[in-house]
Amino acid sequence: MEKMNNGQASGRSMVKGILIGSAVGAAAAMLMTPKSGKEMRETIRCKTTEWSSAARDRASAIASSAMGKVSEVSDRVGDLSRTAVNKAASAAEQTAHLLNSKHREEEGATMHEQANGSSDERTRA
Repeated sequence: MEKMNNGQASGRSMVKGILIGSAVGAAAAMLMTPKSGKEMRETIRCKTTEWSSAARDRASAIASSAMGKVSEVSDRVGDLSRTAVNKAASAAEQTAHLLNSKHREEEGATMHEQANGSSDERTRA
C-alpha cells in the first residue's frame, strides 16, 4: 500500500510539473509573439478561459473518480462487517451449543452418581 501511495504521489508530482511547465511555456510564447496590447489581452483572456474550463473538467473527473472509490470502499467495509458479524454469531452459537452439551453431561453424571449412591445405601442396609 505504501508503494502505491508513493507511486501515486510521484505521478501527481509529474502531472503538476507538466501542467505548470505547459502554462509557463504557453505564457512565454504568448508574450514573445508580436501582437498589439488589445490582441494580447484577448488571447490571454481566451487561454485563461480555456485553461480554467480544462481545470474544472479535470477536477470534476477526479472528484467523480474519488466518489466511485469511496463507494467501493464503503461497499467492501459493509461486506466485511457483515461477514464479521456472521462469524461472531456462528461462534456464539457454537459456544452456546458446547456449553449446553457440557451442562447436560454434568447433569447426567450427577444423576448417575445419585442413582449409584441410592443403590449403595440399599445394599448396605
